[in-house]
Amino acid sequence: MNDKAEKIDAHKQVMRHEAIRIRKEIGEGERAEAGERLGKLAASLVNNSPTVDLKPGDSAAAYVSMGTEVPTFELLDTLVQRGLRMLVPRLGKGRDIGWSEYDGKTGLRQMPHTATGGLRPAEPEGEILGPEAIADAKIVFIPAFAIDLDGTRLGRGGGWYDQVLGLCREDALKIGVCWDREFIDHHHAVPREEHDIPVDVIMTDKRIITI
Repeated sequence: MNDKAEKIDAHKQVMRHEAIRIRKEIGEGERAEAGERLGKLAASLVNNSPTVDLKPGDSAAAYVSMGTEVPTFELLDTLVQRGLRMLVPRLGKGRDIGWSEYDGKTGLRQMPHTATGGLRPAEPEGEILGPEAIADAKIVFIPAFAIDLDGTRLGRGGGWYDQVLGLCREDALKIGVCWDREFIDHHHAVPREEHDIPVDVIMTDKRIITI
C-alpha cells in the first residue's frame, strides 16, 4: 500500500469510528421509528421510480441490518409484500459472496460473531445461491456509514459490497442506505478509490436523495 492509499485508508477509519460513536447515541425508540420510515420510503421508491419498473416476481437485493445500522426489517417486509423476490447476503469465509431468499424475520437465524469478534447479520436458512444471483436484482440496497453528493459511500472496509456492486446488472438501481446525519451534502467528501462504484440514490431514515 503506497502513502496515498494509506492516508485514504486512515481517513476512512476515522470517519467510520466517528459514525459508530454517533450511532451509539441513538435510542431504541428513535431506531424503531427510523425503521418504520425506511419501509415507507422504500415503498414510495418502488412505486414511483422513473428508472426502474418493478413487477411482482422481480428480484431485488437488500441486507438484514445489524448493530447500529438503520433497521431494515420494515423495508424487507414491505418489498416482500409487494411480491418481490428479496435476496439477502449469506456470508461465507472472508469476502465470499452468497445470497438467500428472505421471506420474513421468523425465517432468520442468528449468526455467531466472526473470529475477530465482529457482528454478522442474521441469515435465512434456505438455499444458498451463488454470487451471480445478484445479476437478477433490478434494485439493490447497500449499507453505508456515510454517502456524499457524488454517491460515494463509506463501507465497513472489507470490500464485500464493492464486489457486489461490480456483479450487478448494468441497469440495476443502486441505493445506498445510511442515517440522515450521515448524508454529506458536499461533493468529494468521501474519498473515492478506483474500485469504488457510486450509488444512484441515497436513502436515509428521513428522505430519498437522487444523485
